[in-house]
Amino acid sequence: MNTICITLNDKVYKLAAHTSVANFIASLELPTKGIALAIDYEVIPKEQWADVQLSDGNELMLIHAVSGG
Repeated sequence: MNTICITLNDKVYKLAAHTSVANFIASLELPTKGIALAIDYEVIPKEQWADVQLSDGNELMLIHAVSGG
């Protein structure tokens, strides 16, 4: 099985090759509401998460929206 290494918020993850953003986020059991994701400093719209495949060396940044003031 081919694997890739990606970094999410400074933590390294080893994944199966051809993993989509949607599958990776689901594997983390994170709610998809109120979060944004950037890959290599480019924000990826949620509508594209199922279509975007992660690649070896990608750097992801996950941002949680916080309400209040």
